[in-house]
Amino acid sequence: MKVFLAPGLYRNIKRNIIDGISVDETDIKDDSLRKRIVESYKNNVVKLWALNESLSNRWIMVNEGDYILFYNKGEFIYSARVNFKYPFSIKPAQVRVSRYLVERILGRDVKGRICPYLIFLKDVKRIRLSLSKFNELTGYNLKAVMGFMRARRDMSKVIQYIIKEKPEEPKSEEKIDVRHSEIVDMLYALGELIGYVSYKEWHHDGYKFDVVWHKPPRIGPKYVFEVHLKGSLEATLLRLKHAYDLWESQLFLVSTEDQLEAAKNKFLGELHELKDKVTLLNIRDVIEFYKFKGKYEWLERKFGLRPR
Repeated sequence: MKVFLAPGLYRNIKRNIIDGISVDETDIKDDSLRKRIVESYKNNVVKLWALNESLSNRWIMVNEGDYILFYNKGEFIYSARVNFKYPFSIKPAQVRVSRYLVERILGRDVKGRICPYLIFLKDVKRIRLSLSKFNELTGYNLKAVMGFMRARRDMSKVIQYIIKEKPEEPKSEEKIDVRHSEIVDMLYALGELIGYVSYKEWHHDGYKFDVVWHKPPRIGPKYVFEVHLKGSLEATLLRLKHAYDLWESQLFLVSTEDQLEAAKNKFLGELHELKDKVTLLNIRDVIEFYKFKGKYEWLERKFGLRPR
C-alpha cells in the first residue's frame, strides 16, 4: 500500500471528491467502465481525481487500496482510498473514452489541458493534518506540495493518524441544519471560484474570522464573512466591527432567518456603526449561490473557456 500526495485548489477538491459527480452527468462510451462505476457507486455519486498526460508515469504507480492525501494551503484536508483507475489499459481507444468523459464532466484545467488519467476514489474522509505535522511524522522537510507525488518514506504513522481521526457526519446541504464548517467551506470555495485569494479560519491580532477574501495589493481583506449558528451573536458582530475598523472591509453575517432578524432588530440597533455596513445573508441563499456558481464554472471549463 502506497501513499500519494495531491495538491489542488479547494474548489476542485470540493467538486471532485466531496460533492462528487452524478452518474447522470456522464456519457460513458465504454460499457466496462459503466459497469464498474455502477457496481462501485451505489448512491450514484462518483468521487474521482484526474491527472494530465505529463503525470502518466506517476498514475501508473497508483494501485487499488492506495491512499491519496489532498493538500491545500499548508495542510492535508481530505484522505481517500483508490477504488480503481481508468483507462484500464493505456490503449488509444480507452484513452479517447477517458478524454471525452473528462471534458464532459470536469472540463479543462487552468492551462487548457484535458486530464485523461482518472483515479476513482472511495472512503473519502475529512482530515486536518498540517504540513508541519506531516513532516514530523515522516521525517520529510517539505515546504509545500507542488505536484502529484508518491511519498516514499515510512507512512505508517501518517496512516495511523488518519485512521484515528474521527470521521465527520454525512453532510446535508439541502437542510437548514447544516453545520458551521460546511457553510465556511462553501464560502471559501466561492472566493476561489470568483477569483479572490480565499482563507478560512483566518487569524489576525487575536481575532479569528470564519472566511476572508483578499484582493492584493489591497491591505487587509476586501470581504469578511462570519457564519453564526450558535453562541453569542453580539460577539460575532463585534468581530465584524473590528474588521471594518481595521480595513473598512465589506462585511457579511451568514445565519438563519431568526438570527438575522435578531441581528437586524436588536444588535445592529445598538451597534449603530455597523447598521449600514453589514450584509445579512441567509444560509439558504449561500447554498443556492454555491451550487449555481459551481455549475456555471463547470460549464465554462467544459466549453474550454478560462475565467479570469
